[in-house]
Amino acid sequence: MTQILQDILKIDESKECIKFLVKRVQSENYRGVQISQHNRYEQKEILIILQEIYNLCGENYLQIRTTDLSKRPQNINGEEIYAKLTHNIASKIGRCTQDSLRKNIFVDMHRMGLINRFNAKKKALSPFENGMKKYIALTPLAIELLSAKDIFTRNILYTRALESLMNGFGEEILQIVLELNKPYLTIYELLFFGTFVYQTLDSHIYTREEIIEFIKEFRALSKFPQKLVMEKIKAYCNPSNFSGDKTHKRDFHNWINETQQILTLLAQMAYFEWNRKEQRLYIRVGRESVYANNVKLKRSLVQKQHYFTQHNVVKTKGFELHHVVPLCFAKTRNEFLILDDWQNLVYIDAYSHAQITQNNNANVRLSFDENDAIFTDFNDNSVCCKNNTNIKYDLSKQEIMFDYNQKLLGINS
Repeated sequence: MTQILQDILKIDESKECIKFLVKRVQSENYRGVQISQHNRYEQKEILIILQEIYNLCGENYLQIRTTDLSKRPQNINGEEIYAKLTHNIASKIGRCTQDSLRKNIFVDMHRMGLINRFNAKKKALSPFENGMKKYIALTPLAIELLSAKDIFTRNILYTRALESLMNGFGEEILQIVLELNKPYLTIYELLFFGTFVYQTLDSHIYTREEIIEFIKEFRALSKFPQKLVMEKIKAYCNPSNFSGDKTHKRDFHNWINETQQILTLLAQMAYFEWNRKEQRLYIRVGRESVYANNVKLKRSLVQKQHYFTQHNVVKTKGFELHHVVPLCFAKTRNEFLILDDWQNLVYIDAYSHAQITQNNNANVRLSFDENDAIFTDFNDNSVCCKNNTNIKYDLSKQEIMFDYNQKLLGINS
């Protein structure tokens, strides 16, 4: 262990949050959650791109460039509309090339569920699939977003797109902020702790509850030790301190840049707003939010408590409450309240939760095999939670849970 890391531990050797940070920065996975570092855009820019695509080809296939401009400066037959598209987008947002659109923005828009990409035979590809992409087409979510009649509907639909891009990270941060004594996050709290929720270190998956406790403990430090921790972590994460390739180096500049990008995406969700003056991410409350007022905000915490009461379950280390059907599936504030209900909650272990998260929270169909709960996506990929091992619930509530899940899937069909 280097002298800087020893100095960090000595700031307060009793604090688990400091011990965690020292372990984290020594890991190759020190940056934790990684999403979209290089593409910085806002909702209005995505809407412009979607509208321009729709204006030129509607819901039909659009042939795109398949080779870099440097290798083939001229467009071939069939790419004329794509060339026009990039020109139209650039004229409205001030930046867009044929290469950047297909290699950067379209990659994220596919992960957001706003476009599909296809090979030369027009076979649909998965967002992470390698190989040439020759066509794109708008998805039903993109059409819904373009057709939104009010700001709230547009914001909640865009939140769903961002949650798809971020693998449900927004809802995890929402639950973290809801359970903090003071409901906000600073960029350093997100950087040091929030971005490591459900990440693995030394074969241990860090749960939401653990991250919340780290943040509370870090906040309890006085300003001087907090500042000292920040300065020492920054000094340690200097690439010049390390030899070898990128995996062996620590780069604070890249780490905080990526966190700032995550923060930019979170602030565009219907859940949050960024207070520039205070430099804090707050839960959004008001007409354009999923929470109309503070009473509705507190209701979310009440529903969590209802789960424990209704199922006669006590809080257990390593287990987390999880919404079976994600909150971002709501299209109206009323639907959000229906989703944010104890009957749509399950108390599962961190490993099962991580499995579902890695599948983009797509395991929304709940069924039971005797006492075990099965969470399945629409491609029949399943996560099985063994009763008392991976899930804690009242067996007599199976019918209520199943029926409510069916009701929710009917709402979102």
